[in-house]
Amino acid sequence: MLLKDLLVRVELSVELKEDALGVEITHLTHNSKDCKDGSLFFAIRGEHQDGANYVSDAETLGAKAIVVEKPLKTNLIQVVTPNVRKAMAQIASNFYYDSHKDLKIIGITGTNGKTTTVRMISEVLKWTGKRVATVGTLGISVGEREIPSNFTTPDPIELHRVFEICKLSGIEYVIMEVSAHALYHYKLYGMHFTVVALTNFTQDHLDFFGDMESYANAKKVLFSKNFSSFQVFNADDELGREILNLTEVPYATYGLKNPSDVFCIDYETVKGIKGIINCFDDVFEFSTPFIGEFNLYNALCAITILRLLSVDTESIIKGFQRMKEVPGRFNILGNRKRVIIDYAHTPDGLSNLLDSARSITSGRLILVFGCGGNRDAKKRSIMGKIAGEKADFTVITSDNPRYEEPLQIIQEIERGHRLVSGNYISIINRAHAINYAISTASVNDIVVIAGKGAENYIEERGVRHPFSDRSEALSVLNRVNYE
Repeated sequence: MLLKDLLVRVELSVELKEDALGVEITHLTHNSKDCKDGSLFFAIRGEHQDGANYVSDAETLGAKAIVVEKPLKTNLIQVVTPNVRKAMAQIASNFYYDSHKDLKIIGITGTNGKTTTVRMISEVLKWTGKRVATVGTLGISVGEREIPSNFTTPDPIELHRVFEICKLSGIEYVIMEVSAHALYHYKLYGMHFTVVALTNFTQDHLDFFGDMESYANAKKVLFSKNFSSFQVFNADDELGREILNLTEVPYATYGLKNPSDVFCIDYETVKGIKGIINCFDDVFEFSTPFIGEFNLYNALCAITILRLLSVDTESIIKGFQRMKEVPGRFNILGNRKRVIIDYAHTPDGLSNLLDSARSITSGRLILVFGCGGNRDAKKRSIMGKIAGEKADFTVITSDNPRYEEPLQIIQEIERGHRLVSGNYISIINRAHAINYAISTASVNDIVVIAGKGAENYIEERGVRHPFSDRSEALSVLNRVNYE
């Protein structure tokens, strides 16, 4: 594609000459190591690296042009723009022929519940015969095709490539998780969503945003004017109520405590979810295998969006009845001894998880968890305190320490736990921690393993070592059940 065509709707600080605009660009990248003949290299300034320092590497590998915020000394064609990240999003859209405009894209943001809500919406749409793609923490799914991804919301070049694949594959709906980081970094700049929704807002990512206000401001971007045709809010969430009082876009609400367009009454959430749904005054009985009030909220969000997409009541009912569990989200393993695998990694998420686990436990509630390194350190003692309050016994362990010392992270969790309970043990090795918890549990106890969910690695010193909570738990269960 010609450079001039890629620069449509891109704000430029310096006008390019006609001969430069006629250069053929065949590849986009923000990693200088990936440059090749015909590449356009985006020199992004990151937290630790500045892409401008790697322009010479990009040139050596064959790049034809670069996108920068300040002119550099180089022989390459320079596209100078006020914001490289915004430019990258728009150029990626242009490069892949604005494929997103031919799709109905649903965006789900929130601290917790994004993955499950995305799965709920996509499963019901598939039940109705629609062609659906999903983008999120569990990767990218385009029909039956699975595409690996390292981010909840991929970078614009990858994202728009996926949109083109979706278009060519006959996909009608894309249901995607939208992270606060993606909004902050303009990954979705230039896009328009059919519907966007906020599940909830609680503490997370303060290592990056610094404070809750900055984190909230990042979330609010998705609800800016012209970003979507319709918006959905949790009426029981404080940030949701704040945004809906300010938005200029049509919206709907769901909830259990405050007046809402979609709500549930006479419900129980212990052995699956059952209740009476009022969906825009359409009242029907509802059931699904999911457990816990937090999953009822996820279901209400999904139902609200599905109705806005004109999905009929019968399809919603049948779709939820046949729905399978979401990998790494309240997955129950075992018969004699039971284990719950869950991704909960925030204070609110852990609290909700333990409440739901308690409701199905006749014996002790045993928790195995840790906190990730180089992430919000403020939540470690808070989560330790929650564990001490809500679990009968806690096994504190390692969870993606990254570049921090696991013992230091564990000690910060211990501080919070000791405020309310001394019923814990610390075992750094996660496999040993899981083994200890399950082996010492009785038949009536439940062991909750929180924090990693469906992740298949432990990240330490820049290396991802293969590891699965599920596989480890099943291995121990198979052994102890036959001893």
